[in-house]
Amino acid sequence: MPRPRKIEVQPPPAQVPADALESAPAAAGLETAETRYTAESLRRNARELFRVNPEVVDGALYGTSAHELTIAEAQALIKAYMQREVR
Repeated sequence: MPRPRKIEVQPPPAQVPADALESAPAAAGLETAETRYTAESLRRNARELFRVNPEVVDGALYGTSAHELTIAEAQALIKAYMQREVR
């Protein structure tokens, strides 16, 4: 039986209640940075993260100059790619 693969990309954090957001450091003027992942890591985990084949991630990221992306940025690129008109 093959061993399960270890996934390198962590899923996005669970939703935080609205009342907890006001006491968060971001409310005090501190910004929190989103984690950035390599294109290869996003491609390897395309099915778990975006529910698409890895080839779709390749097509969506083709022509972009970014070497690292957040999950939200990659999701936006994939959505735009999937909605393009086929010629």
